[in-house]
Amino acid sequence: MTRPATPRTVHLYHHTHWDREWWATRERFRFRLVHTIDAVLDALGADEKLSCFVLDGQTIVLKDYLHIRPERQAELGALIRAERLFVGPWHILPDEFLVSGEATIRNLWLGERTARALGVPLSRVGYLPDQFGHIAQMPQLLAGFGIDSAVVWRGFGGPPVGGNSGEAEVSRNCYLYPRARDERFPAEVQSEFWWEALNGSRVLGVFLPLEYYRSHFTLSGDPTSTDQTVGRARRASRYLASYAATDALLEPLGGDHLNVDPNLPTVLTSINEVLAQEGVHYQISSLDAFVRDVRRQQERVQVVWQGEGRAFGRKAHLLPGVLSARLYLKQRNVRAQSALERFAEPLQALHWLLGEAYEHQYLWNAWERLIENHPHDSICGCSIDQVHREMLTRFDEAQQMADLLSEDAHASITSRVDASFAPDGHVFTVFNPLNWARTDEVRLLMNVFLDIHPEGWELIDHEGQTLPFQVRTVRSSTEKAEAFSWLGVSGHGAHDEDQFCEVGFVARDVPGIGYRAYALRPRSSPARHDLAVPYQVLGNVALNKGDLAVSDLAVGPGVLENALLRVTVGTNGSLELLDKTTLLTYPNLNSFDDGGDNGDSYNYAWPLGDQVFSTECLEARHAWQEVGPARATLRVTWAWSLPEGLSDDRQSRSARHVPFTLHSDITLHAGVKRVDIRTHFDNPARDHRLRARFPLGAPITHSSAETQYGVVERPVRLPDDQRGSSEPAVHEHPQLHFVSVTDGARGLSVLNRGLPEFSAREDGSLCLTVLRAVGWLSRADFLTRVGGAGPTIATPEAQMLGPVEAEYSLVPHAGSWDQADVWRDAHDFNAPLHAATRTSQVVPLRNRHRTLSASLPPLGQLVRVTGRVLVTAIKRAEDHGRLIIRFVNQTPQPQDVSVRIARQVTLAERVNLREEHLSPLDVENDTASLRVQPWEIVTLAFRVTPADHQEGTT
Repeated sequence: MTRPATPRTVHLYHHTHWDREWWATRERFRFRLVHTIDAVLDALGADEKLSCFVLDGQTIVLKDYLHIRPERQAELGALIRAERLFVGPWHILPDEFLVSGEATIRNLWLGERTARALGVPLSRVGYLPDQFGHIAQMPQLLAGFGIDSAVVWRGFGGPPVGGNSGEAEVSRNCYLYPRARDERFPAEVQSEFWWEALNGSRVLGVFLPLEYYRSHFTLSGDPTSTDQTVGRARRASRYLASYAATDALLEPLGGDHLNVDPNLPTVLTSINEVLAQEGVHYQISSLDAFVRDVRRQQERVQVVWQGEGRAFGRKAHLLPGVLSARLYLKQRNVRAQSALERFAEPLQALHWLLGEAYEHQYLWNAWERLIENHPHDSICGCSIDQVHREMLTRFDEAQQMADLLSEDAHASITSRVDASFAPDGHVFTVFNPLNWARTDEVRLLMNVFLDIHPEGWELIDHEGQTLPFQVRTVRSSTEKAEAFSWLGVSGHGAHDEDQFCEVGFVARDVPGIGYRAYALRPRSSPARHDLAVPYQVLGNVALNKGDLAVSDLAVGPGVLENALLRVTVGTNGSLELLDKTTLLTYPNLNSFDDGGDNGDSYNYAWPLGDQVFSTECLEARHAWQEVGPARATLRVTWAWSLPEGLSDDRQSRSARHVPFTLHSDITLHAGVKRVDIRTHFDNPARDHRLRARFPLGAPITHSSAETQYGVVERPVRLPDDQRGSSEPAVHEHPQLHFVSVTDGARGLSVLNRGLPEFSAREDGSLCLTVLRAVGWLSRADFLTRVGGAGPTIATPEAQMLGPVEAEYSLVPHAGSWDQADVWRDAHDFNAPLHAATRTSQVVPLRNRHRTLSASLPPLGQLVRVTGRVLVTAIKRAEDHGRLIIRFVNQTPQPQDVSVRIARQVTLAERVNLREEHLSPLDVENDTASLRVQPWEIVTLAFRVTPADHQEGTT
């Protein structure tokens, strides 16, 4: 490293990085936060030379602080408006891979809402200093909020342009250069670069070569010693200059939960007196000021980084084991996100179009509770047990609010549907939240006192066609059933009041973002199912004993079959899947491997004496759990035993074994090309990783996994130079709802609900992690990472002892995920069809029953979106006057899209994610049409006439 050839300005941003909860609880950290912000306000007020302070890029710290110190709100606001205290743009600093794209957008919106409520501006720099890698579409998301830069660390980096590849690793000399290692990413970097999203959107990336955590300057007791002031500044500025694209350098000063340093102006004065001779000047600055400085010289930025920031071994740990730590948190999060994005918001918006109130603040309350669980130390599962216990309450609250808002809005829509096709029946509608027509399973809860069963009741659609259905009794943890007078129940039997009758059937061709009406009504004469089997059985059976095709679903010993698929269970419990559309067969699916794990919540690690056990050598049992005309479920059971934990020295698996009974419930639906699997067990063992295996049956070169607003391809072969890295690259990668592999001819996709970790190997085998059990927040004594990632604290609840379940689904296909539209299957699996009755089956949510009308037809759409795009949001705009529809082109080809609203459209426009005008759209017959580029996120806003002026659907 040589002395800078030109004068350099070092923008030293003084900050604290605030983990809201981690190795201590939220309240324990908040107590520290209150006193930290007190000190910041006092220091800024006492010394104008301490010109500014960066409050970690998140606004939730303001809310947490002002909840305790409301008397300092005016002082706090004045400093932010004076650009002496910088906040936002985020509400919380999120993990990027484990939350949905819509949740990331709402996070930025919550930052906006908090700032507007306090009357303060937000920083316009996308501050992402400590995330465990970065999603490919983040530049497009930031640009959608008018944010044109991003400050990053983990997942980026490398040797500087023109510099030799070095040997720097975590815990070694921080002024060494790292090696490039992973050839997918640029081999040489600058601290300023163009970060490019999948659609080509760019922001100015700012990489922190010395990371974000830089302790305060140390003032030695020896007045002649300047090594930790001038010497440190000289070393840092020279190192940063080797990476800089411009004359501006960025250096952090602060770290996790660090306080303000009131002596900083004095220290910098003494530093500048010496370094001025070397052309270096330090100034207390902000991220915004640094970006403005770089923008003036941005033509000197040479490096383009495309897609995700997930480069291993570049002097920053990526900590990939967080993808599978405490999987129950990931599952709860996906469930709550889906409830908000797919049901609560769109149903509220649609019934707003019909003239009802839109529960704007209620929805934001639910979003805020959910997003409080999205910081990386929270959703990643790498905090102390108490932190994650408290998260469950927040998930419960968000889920309950979302479910109630969905139920109320859907009931409002259903109350308007013409029910004349079944005047003597219980009419209900099935809502499809996705923007394509679907044939899929419906599960409807009916009051148990009605005594609904196929022998005495029939299910009809609005055209009078009879549909097969099946029932089972389920229990509700939040609702009760009574023999309510409005249901016309008479002569009812006794039932527990938490019991409900679940009616299951397959609804066909439910329109996208639309509904279809059905009715359950008593039969005129009971059917005799005691003399006939109401489903189809394979093989030679007697008359009426399963020989009739009630639906296309058929079952036999160890076999499930419909018109599209045939599933056969082998002796060892693995599945053979026949795709009847391609005649391709996929054997040995859904076997399980279990290996030891002596890592921590951040990283998986194989013990030196690891043993991997497999179900392939076991003999499995299977038994029918449910058989009917709509669905059939066969349970496969393995009686297994596993080591109870690790040996005392943690280097091997224990010689003592514990019984381990593993179940996979295999479900096939009539007319649906998807095999749904629910794997469940009581986990008695510690320190292990359990994975389900799915071989394609052909070698592959890459995997394709859904990411936020896109699909990312990753090579299955690891880089060659991982040995000796401080954190070697791994086969495990993140996904949202699916991962897919193909050899060009045959393809296999695995869908999931809240199981974000998969691996893929060159032989074509996919693995899905269904359990990773560890007992420590962080350790430093294993083989796959150098150094700790946090304090060494025992976290016994991360062992996930007790009940565990995992839900996933298999879709075979020809060719690639794109050719097979697998993304549609994945969202079908994650957003089931939603049913609601006209007559309440429980105590109504409102204090009176809704007035029933017939203003809507029994089949309809209030919004119609055509084209190969994925609608991700339907909501009312924040300005209260427009309907917002957002979608993404989830393909690598341009798409022609049209959007029609079942109202008179008076204005249509493209807006950004901040819902600000971009361009007008032509409207013809209440329809807007446009061409959408690959991976482009589009947000449209519509003004429509009030609902009382017109009715109907598209």
